[in-house]
Amino acid sequence: MMATRKSALLAVLMLFLAASLIISVFPAGANAESDDFFTMEDLPRFEPVELENPNPDPLPLGDKGPYEPKEENFLADNSGYADSTIYVQIEERKLRNTLVYFTYVQIADPSQLRTALYKPYPSTSWALSNKIAKGRNTIVAMNGDWFANKDNKGRGTIYRNGELIREKKSGLFDSLIIDMQGDFHIIPHAEIEDFAPYEGNIMHSFCFTCALVVDGEMMTFDRSEMDDDAQYVMDHVLKGYGKAQRSVLCQLDHLTYLIITSEGPDQSKNGGFSIPEIARLAHAMGAQNAFNMDGGSSAALLLNGARVNCTKTPLPNPRAIGDIIFFVTAEP
Repeated sequence: MMATRKSALLAVLMLFLAASLIISVFPAGANAESDDFFTMEDLPRFEPVELENPNPDPLPLGDKGPYEPKEENFLADNSGYADSTIYVQIEERKLRNTLVYFTYVQIADPSQLRTALYKPYPSTSWALSNKIAKGRNTIVAMNGDWFANKDNKGRGTIYRNGELIREKKSGLFDSLIIDMQGDFHIIPHAEIEDFAPYEGNIMHSFCFTCALVVDGEMMTFDRSEMDDDAQYVMDHVLKGYGKAQRSVLCQLDHLTYLIITSEGPDQSKNGGFSIPEIARLAHAMGAQNAFNMDGGSSAALLLNGARVNCTKTPLPNPRAIGDIIFFVTAEP
């Protein structure tokens, strides 16, 4: 009898320790399902390639690539693109019940990373992502932060293709700077003066909701540690603890990037990820910096101008957007 009691007490203690470990590993605020929605074995692993021409002439900055991609360089089954100056590999995985596209991009020169607006700022016009990409010689493209829409129009210091477009504080939102070397810098709730150290060295900047990974550290989203304003952004702007399509731009290494595009509730029951979940996924993929872009039905991934995500179960109402981020070839 005494041995049985000791065994029972030991079992209870082990359960308590296991529960404590789970709480310490997974950020508070994450959905209960997030504890086991992937293992490292579920994720693709990328090996950098050796580009044939690692030092092409830098491209003049602008919202269009000067050289057309070659059709024969697109890989079979929408799996990527390869030439002497750029390598793109798209891997599809199903995590839990959600299709996720991991798009690895390696470029030879920072000028191959570009942005385009549908109409010049301060226009708030929008269009579907493939319409914005048309005629710009994109190889792979994603949605941006739609900084000019009615909700974001008064927020954030914005640079695109080396040009200062707007100069305002970000308020509650974080900002991402991509410098002229193609490296990422994330500034929480950026004020105008926070951009001063980077003056003359900013290629693009974005202002949309939140950072997910900063300098290799995964952000946590514990409501108990947030003030009322931050809780408002998470709950009402991001719908951060709910499941949705997500679109994330990551830097893995110098001139090496990862786009994570997840499908959502329109494609499968309870599909999509919360903000804490997508942060954990970006961190697990090795992101040194990861920034959450516009999601929901704005989330778009294009290869050669054609949509990759949400094609097997199309969106009932794909959202028109205001801008895209894209990569081009530097091979004449």
